[in-house]
Amino acid sequence: IPLATSDREMVEWFLNHGADPNARCVWDFTPTSQAVYEAPLELIDYLFSRGADARCGQLLQHAVHRGKPDALDVVRRLVERGAPINEVKYEKEPKVYWERKPFGLGTPLHRAAELGKGDIVEYLLEQGADPLKLDSRGKTPRFWAQKNNYIGIARILLEAEVSPSSMRLCSLETSNLEQL
Repeated sequence: IPLATSDREMVEWFLNHGADPNARCVWDFTPTSQAVYEAPLELIDYLFSRGADARCGQLLQHAVHRGKPDALDVVRRLVERGAPINEVKYEKEPKVYWERKPFGLGTPLHRAAELGKGDIVEYLLEQGADPLKLDSRGKTPRFWAQKNNYIGIARILLEAEVSPSSMRLCSLETSNLEQL
């Protein structure tokens, strides 16, 4: 609750009294997972200063789902701290993976494409995200962009599939995106 309400004083109190920002439930959800989903950037940075680990808690997955204008900033912070960009959600948690597999588990790139978050798609590709990696349903990120009618994003993903190195030069803002 303190993370969701941005109560830094309470977060500090918990951490000073032994709370672990990387403590996980069975579905690899941590206090930091909640923070990257909805807490202010300053509170997220504070958790990292107190030992949060970008490789615990499916953080990049939750940051992609963040419903705030600063979602890309959170994604950047996580990638800079070593969050795995090509990891399928729960792939390192076999029991949870098999429980959740029918619902479609993918990489952060899959989710960003599905949600129409072009800035995040572009950034992840620039950082080496694999546009051809399949999710648990055998679908690529481009499939999800097309399914949800994000044509510009689908076009960028198609270009990345054909010529991955060109993504470092491609930009949503400067590309002339035509219908597929």
